[in-house]
Amino acid sequence: MRKAYIDSNGDLIGSFPRACVNACSASGDVYEAVELWRKCLGFTTPREKTIAYLSEFGAWTVEEMSEVDDAELARKVLWIACGDIKEQGEWFGIHH
Repeated sequence: MRKAYIDSNGDLIGSFPRACVNACSASGDVYEAVELWRKCLGFTTPREKTIAYLSEFGAWTVEEMSEVDDAELARKVLWIACGDIKEQGEWFGIHH
């Protein structure tokens, strides 16, 4: 099984299969698909770097992200990454 994670520099190690990108960037509620692929890929992200990355979007505050578990942080990153890949053909990790 393919593995993917974000390293301490914020870079994606591994890749997301096309089926993952399609499922996690589909219209509507994709929570179950994102959770399935997070588990299948063993997808993880470094907590502090992820909180800083997510807070840059303006949708979540540092305080809000500090209260959620690591799985929720990884789900948000996976969802964003798949959307970017679908729309732009690439994603550069959790750094802007």
